[in-house]
Amino acid sequence: MRIRLVNVEGDAEWFTVAYIPVVKTLKEPRGDERARIRRSNVLQRVMYLIFRTTAAASHKGFELPVGEDQTVMAFPRILLYICDQPEERAILCMKSGGTTYPCSSCKVAARDMVSAAELTAEERDVLQTLEKHLEATELANFGEDRPRRVALESQESINSAIPSLASFAGLSTPPFLLYKMVGFDVLHVSLDSLTSLLDTKDFLLSLTESLYCACT
Repeated sequence: MRIRLVNVEGDAEWFTVAYIPVVKTLKEPRGDERARIRRSNVLQRVMYLIFRTTAAASHKGFELPVGEDQTVMAFPRILLYICDQPEERAILCMKSGGTTYPCSSCKVAARDMVSAAELTAEERDVLQTLEKHLEATELANFGEDRPRRVALESQESINSAIPSLASFAGLSTPPFLLYKMVGFDVLHVSLDSLTSLLDTKDFLLSLTESLYCACT
């Protein structure tokens, strides 16, 4: 995992802050499910270890030297998390496939993903979703009420784990950007030629309606 700091002098640099271990699937009862849970837990714990001090500073602030004998109070924020779609679902503790709500930022149903309905879909409620994460995780940790846990996961297409990045101010507190901070990795998606076109909502609407007509 690498990070890039902004609002600093000099050339922009990327810093490697951690290596995420590879967790393999073992030959055991419910091996796939257990491997998924282990991978999720390892990822979230590593991210917590990386960012725990910064997350605390995002709420309390820290003194930042800006010159001779001068300091300012700074509050760090996560502006952008660059990844592909599978990693996006992993860091947000959401199910990766075969879900009711496959979009991480809104509640568009899977059947409406290629229709104009997705442009008016309800946005995900950050606090409500995190509350369900907490309840499902508690039930999983104590091995209690499996039907309730499965229902919670199904309602929001989430896993029984808590996203570590939710501890940052600005993501789980106003303006609630937890589900809006992710950007596509340019190694996987290249749409530079469409950038100017995609700036307008009218173009998005017409494009989505065209795709819908082509698929029906």
